[in-house]
Amino acid sequence: MYQEYYRFSEDPFNLNPDPKFLYLSLSHWKALSAMVAGIKEKKGIMVITGEVGVGKTILIYKILEDLGERSKTAFIFNSSLIFENILRNILQDLGVPVGEEEKDLLSLTLLFKKYLYEKLGREETVTIVMDEAQNLDHGVLQDLLNLSTLGPAGANFVQILLVGHPALEVKLNSNTLHLFKEKIGLHRKIKPLMQEEGRKYINHRLALAGRNISEVFTTEAANRIWEFAGGIPRVINVLCNRALLIGYKNSCPTIDLKIVREAIQDLDHSRPRKSIALPSEHSSKLFSYKIMKILFFIFAVFILLVPLSKILARLF
Repeated sequence: MYQEYYRFSEDPFNLNPDPKFLYLSLSHWKALSAMVAGIKEKKGIMVITGEVGVGKTILIYKILEDLGERSKTAFIFNSSLIFENILRNILQDLGVPVGEEEKDLLSLTLLFKKYLYEKLGREETVTIVMDEAQNLDHGVLQDLLNLSTLGPAGANFVQILLVGHPALEVKLNSNTLHLFKEKIGLHRKIKPLMQEEGRKYINHRLALAGRNISEVFTTEAANRIWEFAGGIPRVINVLCNRALLIGYKNSCPTIDLKIVREAIQDLDHSRPRKSIALPSEHSSKLFSYKIMKILFFIFAVFILLVPLSKILARLF
C-alpha cells in the first residue's frame, strides 16, 4: 500500500523468511557459520536456540540455500507430528520414494538407513533440520535423536540440527534426554539485536527496497522502534510496517517519533485483552484493605460477645 509513496521497489518489512533480507549481526553470523561448519564437519547433533522472532528460521533458509549439491537436507517445520509421520516427511523431503509396503515405523527406518548408507558411500552428507523443535514430544524428540545412532559406533552418519526456543534447552536437560545432550556437538544461542545493529538492520532492509534509513526514519524514531522491539527483528518488522502505514495515510514522507508512538499504541490496542490485573502496588493495597476489614469484623464481634456472655452468666 505504501510502497509507491515511499518509492520502495518491494516491501522492505515482509515477515516471510526470505534469505535475501537476512541481516547478519555478530550473533547471527556466529550461529550461521557454526551451523554450516557443523554440517560439513559432521558434528552430529546440533542445537540452535533463540527467542521468538529473533531470526532462527531465516537462518535455516539461508543454510538450505548455501549448502552444496553434496549435502542432502530434509527440512521439517511441523513439530506436532508423531515420529512415524516425521520420518515419512524426512524421506519425502530427501526424495526417497515411500512405497505401500513401508507402512510401519520399522520399514520406514530401514528405508532411511538404506538411503543413508547409499549417500555416505558417495561421500554425501545427510542433514535433518527440525524447526520449532521445542514443541516436540519428549518421546518423539528421543526417537529423532536416535537416528544419529544409525551406522557404526562413533560415526555421525546423519546430521541433526534442532532449532527452537529456549524451552528446547530445558527439554534436552530432562532425565530422558540427558544422554543425548552429552552427544551435542554444537550449541549456539542467537541474541536480539543491539541498538546499533537494530539501526543497521532497518537500513539493510530499506536499502534492498531502494531507500536509505535517513531518508525514511528519523534517528529518534529508529531508536524507539529498536527499544520497543527489544532487538527482536520480527517485532521491528511489524512496527516499521505499521509506522509506514500511518505515515502514508497522513502523507508524511518521513517517519518521526510521533508516528512511531502512534504505531506502538495501535499495536498495544490490537493485542488480545486478558482479564485486567491490577499493578502489584495496587494489589498489595487492596489485599491489606481486605485484611483490615476482616480484622475489624472479628474485633467487633469479640466486643459484642464478651458483654453478652456476662449477662447470660448472671441470668443462669
